[in-house]
Amino acid sequence: MLGADCLSTKNDLIADFKEDNGIYPVDGREGGFYTYGDDSEKSGSPLAVLDPAEGTTPGIDTANGNDECSGPGSLHVKGTGFKIWGAALGTNFAPPDPQDSTLKGWYDASKYKGISFWIKAASELKNVQVSFPDVYTDGGANATHVDPSDTERCVYGVQSDNCSPFLVKFGDPDYPNYMDTKIDTTWRRIDVMFADTKQDKNNPPGYLLPAPDHIDLQHLTAMAIQVNALHDDATMAVIANDFEVWVDDIYFIK
Repeated sequence: MLGADCLSTKNDLIADFKEDNGIYPVDGREGGFYTYGDDSEKSGSPLAVLDPAEGTTPGIDTANGNDECSGPGSLHVKGTGFKIWGAALGTNFAPPDPQDSTLKGWYDASKYKGISFWIKAASELKNVQVSFPDVYTDGGANATHVDPSDTERCVYGVQSDNCSPFLVKFGDPDYPNYMDTKIDTTWRRIDVMFADTKQDKNNPPGYLLPAPDHIDLQHLTAMAIQVNALHDDATMAVIANDFEVWVDDIYFIK
């Protein structure tokens, strides 16, 4: 019997990791989960390590899962040594852009209010964000394929055009509804509502889109759970925020 906090509507399911890391193929959604991290993997000593490695197909942990809901089967990711911005796991929501198969496509999520997922960590984890790139804030997409008149360029991570996707940060006063959100050794359900998302004003160089000034749910490209590096305010040093997490039962919220 499912627990009281479990979501179970198959049409709203993104992934439960029972068989693989793919998202549930319904309503035109298509994709699989992946990992990525900052350039600490390429330089420095010791090199950062991401498991599963970026560019590989993550398997699932068949022995561990959210027992309250779907049971065994979860996405298991570890990262050590990432001290530039951090590391993340994520998925695209749609097949490639029909005008250019090298670019990300988009999914119309406008009927949904947010995303729910279950997560636990090997130890208490801070400085986590959940982001939702759309065609205007995803460097892997082209907004002119949605709006030919669009003149803004937003490429997350490219200095000259750098801007943030719409996101929430746990424990950050800029996102008051998530100040008390906790990730620790207990499976916990976290709901992230699209209405609470905003661009990260501290993302250098702080470029924010003038329009749209909210997430474009009709052209949502992806989601990501990102573990950010830590900052020592006294020394201004950036410190690796090593982590080990299990993620399960990801659903859209109506």
